[in-house]
Amino acid sequence: MKLSKSSRILLALISSTYLFSQGLMAETIEFPEEELATETVLPIFDHARGVLNRNVVTKKRFEFGAGGGLALNEPFYNPFNFHIQGSYHFTELHGINILAMFLMPGLSSYGEQLKTSPYITPQFDASKAPAPSSIFMASYQLTTFYGKISLTKKSVMNLALFGVLGAGLMGMDSGTQLPALNAGFGQKFYFGNRISLRLDFRVIAYQGPDPTSQTLRPTDPAPSESSFQDELFFNTYLTAGMAFLF
Repeated sequence: MKLSKSSRILLALISSTYLFSQGLMAETIEFPEEELATETVLPIFDHARGVLNRNVVTKKRFEFGAGGGLALNEPFYNPFNFHIQGSYHFTELHGINILAMFLMPGLSSYGEQLKTSPYITPQFDASKAPAPSSIFMASYQLTTFYGKISLTKKSVMNLALFGVLGAGLMGMDSGTQLPALNAGFGQKFYFGNRISLRLDFRVIAYQGPDPTSQTLRPTDPAPSESSFQDELFFNTYLTAGMAFLF
């Protein structure tokens, strides 16, 4: 039997009304409040370990290294340096670091221009002022991250990130030793489980003689160290070298 258009509309309305009424009559299920969860509990492990099966174990081991670098913000003096350093790791996180850095003598290219350029009046010879020549630092070292990166499908390199904070001495070429503080961070890329490429960035703060507090003409004699005004310096150093675990 073929229904008319009005009959089909009426049948659709009746069906919709029936289905809606059934939904309203659906049974509501309630649970007692004492059976519902009231807090979130995280699993507790007696011996949590951040990394399993470490390829590079540093706990209770010594590390020695050497390399070179440069001062990033030195305007007058030769920015290049070389260094030796050693570390002892109490745990995989905590250790101490000893650094001995030796700064190359002489002026930077900018310092030479100030000294010899005929277009600068008066000329300025920074070599007549006391200049940093060595740095000795003892620092606390915290390894904040240890992991590995995949260079290819078959090769993996371990790496570590660390921070350093400590104190020591800034040696001047006049023989004076000035107290200094240092803070920085770095990264090590391991080739195997003993040899690594170590990169360091450090800021070293010290109060010492300011070369610009004197005229320092090339033809004049060098003033005494005490005649220079003291200034607070923040020198930044970037170094790279090889390190070996023992």
